[in-house]
Amino acid sequence: MTEQTPLTAVDRFEIFEQLTLHQRRIDNDASRASADAYVDLYWPEASFTVHDLRTQTFTGPEELKNLYDYAHSVFPLSMWFHEVGWFEITGAGDFATVSWRWRVNWKEGDEGVVSSGTYQDRFERRAGVWKVIERVSDIDPNWPAALFQPYVDRQDELFRAS
Repeated sequence: MTEQTPLTAVDRFEIFEQLTLHQRRIDNDASRASADAYVDLYWPEASFTVHDLRTQTFTGPEELKNLYDYAHSVFPLSMWFHEVGWFEITGAGDFATVSWRWRVNWKEGDEGVVSSGTYQDRFERRAGVWKVIERVSDIDPNWPAALFQPYVDRQDELFRAS
């Protein structure tokens, strides 16, 4: 086995920029163009596993678009904004692992945190570009997830595809 080159400061910055783009793009509107920009943060075979009120894995561009559409039509995302909290980037060569905290806040009116949790990501660099190949989202176990149950109960009524 050959030794891989440690990640450079530039690699780490490019990966960090991907984290902030994820939070920025999830805050975009419910249009197809916004969904496509979000999906572009992932490699075509990437997967995203969600552990909150449900456990579900979304794999590939169409399922990731459905994840984006679900979030934007079932939940009032237009009233919220996402932030990157602490993060740790490790890896070498063309592979990196990132552990990071996410937080969702109210934009206006209501005050405080809507929800929080962590991501465990695996990034891969191809042709000089870093993107997510696998993401796992875990809701903060101290957050009262049942507050979102009324939205989930109406998902069949609320869901709209972009």
